[in-house]
Amino acid sequence: MLRPSPLLQAIGAVLFILAFASPLQSADRESVRAALEKVARKIPAQSLGVSIQIADEETGDVIFERAPDVPQTIASVTKLITTATALHYLGPDYKFKTSFWRRGEVRQGSLVGSLLVVGGGDPNISGRFYGDDINAVFDKWAEGLRQAGISHVVGDIVLNASFFDSIGRHPDWKPDQEARWYQAPISALSYNDNVVLVSIHPGPRAGRPAGVSIEPPVDILRPVALARTVGRRGRVRVAVSRAAGSNAVTVSGTVPLRPASWSTPITIDDPPMFFGKALQNRLRSAGISITGQVVERAVKADSSWVPVATTESDLLPTIEVCNKRSQGFYAEQIFKTVSAEKTGQGTWTGSVALAKEFLASLGLDPARFQLHDGSGLSTANRVAAVDLVKFLRAMDRQPYAEGWRDTLAISGEGEGTLRHRLNDPMTRGQILAKTGSLQGVSTLAGYARASSGRTYVFAILFNGRVPHGGGHALEDQLLRALIGNG
Repeated sequence: MLRPSPLLQAIGAVLFILAFASPLQSADRESVRAALEKVARKIPAQSLGVSIQIADEETGDVIFERAPDVPQTIASVTKLITTATALHYLGPDYKFKTSFWRRGEVRQGSLVGSLLVVGGGDPNISGRFYGDDINAVFDKWAEGLRQAGISHVVGDIVLNASFFDSIGRHPDWKPDQEARWYQAPISALSYNDNVVLVSIHPGPRAGRPAGVSIEPPVDILRPVALARTVGRRGRVRVAVSRAAGSNAVTVSGTVPLRPASWSTPITIDDPPMFFGKALQNRLRSAGISITGQVVERAVKADSSWVPVATTESDLLPTIEVCNKRSQGFYAEQIFKTVSAEKTGQGTWTGSVALAKEFLASLGLDPARFQLHDGSGLSTANRVAAVDLVKFLRAMDRQPYAEGWRDTLAISGEGEGTLRHRLNDPMTRGQILAKTGSLQGVSTLAGYARASSGRTYVFAILFNGRVPHGGGHALEDQLLRALIGNG
């Protein structure tokens, strides 16, 4: 009896599998498509502010879409492109560097010369990675001076922030929101996310002015306390504001006479000076007096300068803050660092050009990505869902894909922007994604692992009014349908 060759046996096995598996896969596809279509009936049929696509991550087969080619404002989903661009050009081992130098002779405890700080765009000089101690870096620098026998500095503290250009806020950002933490200015020398914490506490008795304090206590902002103390049963009604270009922080409203305080972050306008004044204060607290001034000059640390300390921050944990927590200040610092390293100075124009080149290297059409800033605060950042899905699939094939995906928010877990969403047993931990929110904008893009074990790539973009609970609700319902039926 003749037996078929091993090759024919293999071919026959493949044909057998295809004959029986393909209809099943097709049925599965129709099932998940039907479940998604059921949810999508809640989306207005004539809405121009919708772009959705969901595709199989491995094959690229589209299982659901709605106006996938229509560009929409993507808000903080922009951070996906920003951080991927940074990993491409800088590499996962990149470190932000801020260096501290001294020049001059040390005579009987006095440095007859100046101090120099050279900024490298690090957004982490704060308490975030230092046990909530916003002064940890400066205190370490002070220790470096003390070890050199220095207790007095005759000259200036010179700040070199030329790694970035001097444009702190993007022209697309709303000028009436400059004091909000999410519009903190960008600089190569940045400290404490370029915000101060304004705290309000009741006065000694009802009818007296409320107390106001600013931390850190730098003299570049001054509090204007207009808030009044009311009785213990009163309500907290406090407004904190700072007009664009003003150094006056106005606190108005009422605070009850209870042993409590209330606080809110407010941005500053001059990051290098904020950095320098805070450093000056910490040096004085450490017993190191400064005779000179805090000045900003593009002084290079040549051989005449002696290193005191260098502070470094790793790129991947920085990207994680950007993507998981959607920290816009971090996104812009990362974005400008890309062009600073590749062109010599950090600018939004240079970083956008490099992002477009990176997208082209992925085989994507950069003309379809309308990019203006790195955080997504610009409403002019517009991309269609089909292009975001192509981008996400392309990213999943890069050598640094796993590290990058690990920086995304996880549904129902961790400290990211999805920690309170999709946290039921079926969806918890099954979605890695980036959220996006602006007034009238709700977006979500990333990866979802279905109950079947398949991985899907999705981009769900809503611009304008969304009924039935809003954008978040519809996004979550679509993903539950995908996971449960995919």
